[in-house]
Amino acid sequence: MVTISKFSPDNKRYQNLLARGGGIPASVETTVRGIMADVRTRGDAALYTYMKELDQVDISKIGLFVSEEEFAEAGKKVSPEFKEAIKRSCDNLFKFHKRQLPTGFCETYPDGSVLERRYTPLSRIAVTVPGNMAPLVSSLYMNLVPAIVAGVPEIYILTKPKSDGSIDPHLLYAADYLNVKNYYKLSGSQGIAAVAYGTKTVKKVDAVVGPGNYYTQTAKKLLYGKVKIDFLAGPSEIAILADEGADPAFIAADMLSQAEHGTGFEASTTFCFSMEMAEKIKAEILRLAQENNLVDATKKTFENYGDIFIVESVGEAVDAINEIAPEHVELLLHDCEEALGALKNAGAIFVGAYSTEPVGDYFCGTNHILPTCGTARFSSGMSVQEFIRGYSVIRYPKDALKQNGGHIIELAEAEGMRAHALAVKVRM
Repeated sequence: MVTISKFSPDNKRYQNLLARGGGIPASVETTVRGIMADVRTRGDAALYTYMKELDQVDISKIGLFVSEEEFAEAGKKVSPEFKEAIKRSCDNLFKFHKRQLPTGFCETYPDGSVLERRYTPLSRIAVTVPGNMAPLVSSLYMNLVPAIVAGVPEIYILTKPKSDGSIDPHLLYAADYLNVKNYYKLSGSQGIAAVAYGTKTVKKVDAVVGPGNYYTQTAKKLLYGKVKIDFLAGPSEIAILADEGADPAFIAADMLSQAEHGTGFEASTTFCFSMEMAEKIKAEILRLAQENNLVDATKKTFENYGDIFIVESVGEAVDAINEIAPEHVELLLHDCEEALGALKNAGAIFVGAYSTEPVGDYFCGTNHILPTCGTARFSSGMSVQEFIRGYSVIRYPKDALKQNGGHIIELAEAEGMRAHALAVKVRM
């Protein structure tokens, strides 16, 4: 299932890892363009048709929104233990994300001009959350909490319901707990088109965030510039750097945790320092996969992008990981500080044997919505800033314009912008 090889920048398995993409077929974009254009033109008629044809959901029968009764019923179905887990996790998220709120400022200059930077939340956003095959509860609250902290007044959720109109009670309880009650029974590119363009029954939003399948991600890609999107969520990935003191079972379990998403495009990689350690890790992967019925779920991923590379030094491994720029990095070293200081390209870094990646996925307070497929080289994960817009306020008095107008005119005329220069000249 897993390939062991000596690392070098030219290693074919390593190059295969760097060339990995999201796996979205080209034909999907053509299909999504057509659906979105139809929803934009025909509105609800097209939206309801596609929901019925593509997702076997009849909105006219089940209703567009989750009802108060459905929220109340969900609260009865989930366990007390789940409720406590939601509370504890959201408490941690609120604590961490409140520290991310930007602070406005005001600067006064010697010429009398006063410049301000202010921040305001987006007015209305939509969060997509898969809920049919796998109800991604954690993705729901990971999107909702930073939007709530930012102060977004209107938050809408989109989830594909079952054919009877029901949505997984764990999703509904989490939304209800966070007091987000605008819950659409919509999905796919048709649902995203509806919230991006607006229809008679669906409100137009300023931003669309959240995970989804090929069609959902393609719709977000095509809507970039029409609405704000977070980023295009690719397959999960992890890179682990472990020394001889690390527990092979810990490493194997963490590699399995990323591989189990099951598309075959996930990447699960470990860098270690000896063939002996590599063989131990591989043996533990096989043992744990067989004992926990994970062979079928992980086999394709491990065959495509499951690797244990043997490196000469921490520095060599860190350089390789920075080039991959993975979603998750784990450091299982006796002394992690050297590697931590040199790692620059990662969505999140987990330090120490017990900082397993699922801690961040579900509970500790950081956000698990992170850049994938090498985009950690230039982008960051989900934060409060995704839902806040900054703008400037300029107070420029007459004396300041008289003092500096000549410079402004010089710069405008250098660009050939005569009317810009004129706007200053008439005031002088």
